[in-house]
Amino acid sequence: MRDGINLERAGVPAIVISHDVFEKAARAQSSALGLADLRLIIYKQPKGRVEEVEGADAARQVVDQLLGMVEDSSS
Repeated sequence: MRDGINLERAGVPAIVISHDVFEKAARAQSSALGLADLRLIIYKQPKGRVEEVEGADAARQVVDQLLGMVEDSSS
């Protein structure tokens, strides 16, 4: 969070990626630090043992949101 906020304050566009279990804390922290509109990509935290978790599924969630942000910014 702080890295994303520091980058934005330095004029470098940033997006913070976080698991859904940390979404409330991420939004609260960015608001408390004066950057409530920090762009966040939130994805579902995989459940299960490491060898059972499908990493490609989480990556798709992140990429889909990122593409949506890029498309929105070019409109």
